[in-house]
Amino acid sequence: MSKKNPHILIVDDIPDFHQEIRYAFRKGYSFEGAIGVRQLRDKLRTKEHFDLILLDLVLEQGSEEKIGLELIHEIKESRPGVPIIVVTGEHDYKTAADSISRGAQHFLYKGDYKFEEWEALFRKVIGEANLKDENKKLKKKVKELEIRHEFIQHPDYPIIGSSPQMERLRRSLKIAADKGDLTVLITGETGVGKSIAAHSLHYNSILRSEHPFEEIFISNIAETMLEAELFGSKKGSYTDSKEDRIGRLQLADKGIVFLDEIGDLDPNSQGKLLQFLQNKTIRPLGARKDVDLDVQVVAATNKVMKEEVDEGRFRRDLYERLKVFPLEIPPLRERRADIGDLLLHFLKLNTIQQLQEVFTPEVINILLKGYDWKGNVRELQHAVTSMKLKRELEGVSLINLECLPNEIRAFGQQYTKLNVASPPNGQLDGHTETEGEALPDMSDWPVKMKQEFDELQQIERALIRMNGVKQDAADTLGYNSSDDIRYRVQKMIKTHPGWMAHFPRIQRSYKKYMKS
Repeated sequence: MSKKNPHILIVDDIPDFHQEIRYAFRKGYSFEGAIGVRQLRDKLRTKEHFDLILLDLVLEQGSEEKIGLELIHEIKESRPGVPIIVVTGEHDYKTAADSISRGAQHFLYKGDYKFEEWEALFRKVIGEANLKDENKKLKKKVKELEIRHEFIQHPDYPIIGSSPQMERLRRSLKIAADKGDLTVLITGETGVGKSIAAHSLHYNSILRSEHPFEEIFISNIAETMLEAELFGSKKGSYTDSKEDRIGRLQLADKGIVFLDEIGDLDPNSQGKLLQFLQNKTIRPLGARKDVDLDVQVVAATNKVMKEEVDEGRFRRDLYERLKVFPLEIPPLRERRADIGDLLLHFLKLNTIQQLQEVFTPEVINILLKGYDWKGNVRELQHAVTSMKLKRELEGVSLINLECLPNEIRAFGQQYTKLNVASPPNGQLDGHTETEGEALPDMSDWPVKMKQEFDELQQIERALIRMNGVKQDAADTLGYNSSDDIRYRVQKMIKTHPGWMAHFPRIQRSYKKYMKS
């Protein structure tokens, strides 16, 4: 049943009956009332949700016509999933049978009113309706998944990347999602996306996606409170325990609990978690009885768990239970093919070519091929946010070296020197890098012109260093292909033909595009 109080619509022509029911069931239920057919129809036309309808059969005082029987079909048409309990003052078994045959779930007599029996029936009927509704949703989702047979991207937590490692991760998450009782251990460095993977697993689960996803950061909870937080507690079971507390594992019942930073779990809680994994029961602090739960456990850590076990900080038997289905997410530096996809995702772009409309070639080369991204996806996401703000602050059209976060910029300056440095004595392939005219004074140039001239300088240096091999120069600068360089050079020749005197290597490499 829903955690909210069930909402009941009372349909009866006697106001006193409304008052009696509202008072008797004031704890645990909320009510709406309709006196007569007209008010009932008004209520049915609203978008208000009802968990149960109590329907009197005689809805006009002084009349003996059981109009309620005729209304059952109308109610079922309007609110097909809402159960109906017919309530009347007469002991008429034929009428009771007629009501149920028309679609009512049960029949009650006002003269036999007993709170406990009525309350039990309310919960039974509402619970059965909710279960039926859940089964419908489950069947619908199963059908959808059976049609597609593939991993479905979470709209808020997508797994980004086209590398073989990410393809394997998506397949593995789909397997874990399909097997709703499988315990999963996700490992990987900080920032690789372990939480995103856990959310994706829950979203793809046929059995559990409609139920809670409880995310628990172990290291954020004080060790003295961890047991009560996970397993719950009874009033008075510890200092300042002034009321019963439901544990986070119990809140995840029928769903998934995600235990992030599981390597930080204290020894006492490790033992209780092991017992839960073995028996699927918990015992809250101070309780005398166990509580049965149906929860899939997904744990994650950035620690090397074998080392934690070998050094005695983590129970070996618990580790063995957790790693039934281990998933490792490799660091970003080991799957560089995903960096471009992630940049597109965070910049809300569609194609790699569009990166050249955001970054200078030098920066693209640093981001895609040079920088190690020790903070992984999280660092990349924060870097994109920082670079966009710095571009706005600097008033430049393309994100250049100066727009990079400090650590990446310091790396980039060294990386650029190493990768586009001149050969010894400035000599390569019989030509010197200083063959062109002296560089112009650019102090008064607009920012865009400075960027374009700087781009030509980078292309010139790359062509010299790569001995005129255009594809190698394109790779060095972070372009997709040599066609991208050709396109940029053609555009510059057309826009700034006078600049070409400063770039003899470009002239030789693209002489057929030079104007006489």
